[in-house]
Amino acid sequence: MSRLPLLLALLIACTPEAATTSDTSGTSTGTGEQATDASTASTSSATASTSTPTTTATPTTTDTTGDTTIGEASSTGAPAGTCGDGTIDPGQLCFALARSIPVGVTPVALDIGDLDGDGHLDLVAVDLAGQTVERLLGLGGAEFELQSPALPSFQPRGVVIADLDEDPRLDIAVADIGLDAITIYHATGRPGEFAVGKPIKAGGKPRALVAGDLDGDGRSDLVVANEESSDLSVALADGAGGFVPAVHYPVGLAPYELTLADLDGDGDLDLVSADKDSNGLSVLLATGDGSFAAATPYPIIDEPRTLSVGDIDGDGALDVVAASYTTPNLKVLLGDGAGGFADKPGFVPFSIGMYAVVVADLDHDGVQDIVGVDSDLSEVVVIRNIGPGKLPTYAHYVVGVNPDDLLVRDLDGDGALDVVTADSGSGTITILRADP
Repeated sequence: MSRLPLLLALLIACTPEAATTSDTSGTSTGTGEQATDASTASTSSATASTSTPTTTATPTTTDTTGDTTIGEASSTGAPAGTCGDGTIDPGQLCFALARSIPVGVTPVALDIGDLDGDGHLDLVAVDLAGQTVERLLGLGGAEFELQSPALPSFQPRGVVIADLDEDPRLDIAVADIGLDAITIYHATGRPGEFAVGKPIKAGGKPRALVAGDLDGDGRSDLVVANEESSDLSVALADGAGGFVPAVHYPVGLAPYELTLADLDGDGDLDLVSADKDSNGLSVLLATGDGSFAAATPYPIIDEPRTLSVGDIDGDGALDVVAASYTTPNLKVLLGDGAGGFADKPGFVPFSIGMYAVVVADLDHDGVQDIVGVDSDLSEVVVIRNIGPGKLPTYAHYVVGVNPDDLLVRDLDGDGALDVVTADSGSGTITILRADP
């Protein structure tokens, strides 16, 4: 995949010298969002680097000025502070050494939540080829331990953590493309323990899964994007720990990803899907009772596979960022605050292919950044200083092989956002911990 032509500049952030660490464990090549045999263990801690490759968080950063700078990049133009001093300075982008944890064969999707009620965030990854749902319990300090045994599954592709039975422990729901179902694993009440999965019917080849209160009753409902049947299945909670039969809403061809957000400011959660085979997005505005208006299509890029929502231009309205892995391309649709969107050509002047994307303010300057994974190059890419007339910067951080999904969250409670990737090619979860 080509890099940004002619305008490369190297920037070394936070870490004074590059380094690599590795071990002798096997790695796999192998989606959630590809494998030789993966090294697995019943229990694994993130306190050491255990996969190949593992790297420092020293980025290669490209901007459109052509200048070369040594030091921390700042999207605000203000001097950034020193990495590792514990102070979060606006414009500062710092990460510690990337750490990878062996997790099954091909982890393809992630979610995060406190599964055992100990106050630490835990991770759940679905392993498509290994046919399991893996749990990594948080130990604090952005360290995790793989739990054994894994939960059995068939062909898991998407995952979400939510309280699905009002008990109020967090449960796990999985989109299973082989069963055409959402499988729900209810927490038993013993910390970190889950009952055998129970399927509920979805559409054809359910892929991406989200949870939220769609009808205002205080309960978590589920929505899944069905790639084969080209629709979204909405399953509302029935108030008795289960779900009413799903209602199916047609969208574009082969919806690959979806998200929930209040796009029109009415307090209800709306839906957006990335429809790969119709080269566009579908927006479904909520009515407030758990139902949705017919989808409005928005042509955007060839084969969009991922999307995220955030206020990219700072006008108070939510915008949509969509990316294609195969073309490659990335596009921003600017929201009008009433549920409508318009293309803004040149908003991100240089395109880059991403398999998963998140909108978040990684450098704490008050401006949203775009964070994504380039699966072919096995990198996390951070795009900052976004907008018309601006010169965006691109920072690249090497993670595990073929990352297919990512999360952005404060894992250790220091106020800085960390990044987690699911690496299907190396059978790992990689953690980029912020080091302000």
